[in-house]
Amino acid sequence: MLNKKLTELIKVNLLYSNPSSTQRQRKKGKSINQIVKSTILWSVLTGFLLMVLFSFSLLSVDLSHVPGIFTHFLALFSLLLMSQLISTINNVFLDNQDLQNYLSLPVKISTLWTAKLITIVITMIPFAIPVLAVFVMTAYESNYNVVFAIIVALLTLIFYLGSIFILTSLLTFLITQNRIFQTHKQIGNSLLLGVSTLAIVIGCILLSITKNEPHTTDQTVLSPLKPIFQLITQPFSATSLITLLVLIGITTGGMFILNKLSNSGLLQIKSSYTKKRKTPAHPVVQKSLGKTLIRYNLQLLRQPSFMTQVLMNTIMMPFIFLFGFSYGSKDLIHHLGLEYAGVLFLVGVMFSFMTFNAYALVGNIISLDGENFEMMRSFPIKFTHYLKIKFWLATGIQISLTIILSLAIAFFIRLKIELILPLLSGIILSQIAGCLYYFARDWRLLSLKWTDPNQLLSRGLGNWGVFMMTFGSMLFGKYCKIN
Repeated sequence: MLNKKLTELIKVNLLYSNPSSTQRQRKKGKSINQIVKSTILWSVLTGFLLMVLFSFSLLSVDLSHVPGIFTHFLALFSLLLMSQLISTINNVFLDNQDLQNYLSLPVKISTLWTAKLITIVITMIPFAIPVLAVFVMTAYESNYNVVFAIIVALLTLIFYLGSIFILTSLLTFLITQNRIFQTHKQIGNSLLLGVSTLAIVIGCILLSITKNEPHTTDQTVLSPLKPIFQLITQPFSATSLITLLVLIGITTGGMFILNKLSNSGLLQIKSSYTKKRKTPAHPVVQKSLGKTLIRYNLQLLRQPSFMTQVLMNTIMMPFIFLFGFSYGSKDLIHHLGLEYAGVLFLVGVMFSFMTFNAYALVGNIISLDGENFEMMRSFPIKFTHYLKIKFWLATGIQISLTIILSLAIAFFIRLKIELILPLLSGIILSQIAGCLYYFARDWRLLSLKWTDPNQLLSRGLGNWGVFMMTFGSMLFGKYCKIN
């Protein structure tokens, strides 16, 4: 049983694991215990929802005979899990610099780090439940009884997820404790979240374009994950025993290393020791008001976690969907003629519609001012001019990113030049219309007293609303494909 100090520390760190959700529930008057219970319950319910969705889709498949489908499923959830781990580590360890606050309290550093690590493990629940369900189904379909299948699945899950947790944590900690990272922490956070997100996106794209094995319904087997499949289907083979020993070694050895690092204080956030570099004085250069306001608004966008979520939820996810959709039909798309210009225009509109939700950059650009908003209104400048600069800057960034990704897909699938113009026309016109709506929405839901940028992203519809809008737009795209 966990001691009282450790339990309370876990509760505190669970509040930091999802700042926007915590802030939203605090506004509703919920106590700390209620918020913690709600966070854990949300994780479990999300896990069961994913389990139901994926389990039903795999019921008609004998997983013990399709290692390709099994390894692709495992790879997908491993990438999602790594993304969740990096995000949680960023919230609990990097953005939350609270170690110095505990120095005067009767709390051991090792106890604090144990609480933080347990918090990260709890956030793995939504992805652990569906993986466990697939592991049990695979073991049971390998002609083992239910009890033995559950035992094998549990052991495999514990050490496999433990290995991912250890490797991701060690890599993240070692990178963030580098002296260069500590000196340029904001840039380092941006690179950490950006590179990890890009790697996950590329991984999802590669998974979506892999071809089926010839003369079979199975997909190409991913060799690095095949030992996990063998461990579940043939647990007493020599390969399975070696795999199990390797997983146990990574998990136990990694925990030992993490424990040593925490006890020696090597993982402490050294923000107070980061020196501020002195910049030489330069003569003041008079710049135009417009350029000054543009530079100010670009400074507002230097929020690593905020920009990562914006790009991931408004650009990358629709890009993955459209890329996977178009890749399978690229030979057919290459032969389309000018008579399909109207269809390509609608495709551009559909893609733009998929990029708009509460995470849209233009839908948060006004509220990003925070406490500076009233100060900007007090300046002797025309405020409508300031809002126009904000709107066109955010709109230009969003349209540019969407066009770049669309052109990359168009050239990859060898879309004819004469069809690219209607595609871009649909994207630009619908982007402008969507930006006008979400800019007005940001003004209507203006929030200036936020303490974490993530709080802005849950305004209005909330997380479920964002999910339903994105999912609905994808269903719309699927409908267009069928018809």
